[in-house]
Amino acid sequence: MLLITCPVTRTDELVADRRIRSVTNHPTHVAMAVECPACGSVHVYRTGRRWEDARRRVAEAGTRAAAATASAASARAAQELTRA
Repeated sequence: MLLITCPVTRTDELVADRRIRSVTNHPTHVAMAVECPACGSVHVYRTGRRWEDARRRVAEAGTRAAAATASAASARAAQELTRA
């Protein structure tokens, strides 16, 4: 039995092993396709330390890019104020 969270209904569902459709081993993670009892569709769940590390790096890069954009916008606003 597996406990999954359905991304459609946002509910936790207990799923029987027979609902696992495929398991694929990737270099960075293991992907498991599971048929959801709540909505009937197949969801892919990924697990693994390398997968989480990669997701963390992408999130940090996005945060840094957003901060750089915000600081650039505030710098432009400051330049416009000094010209006025």
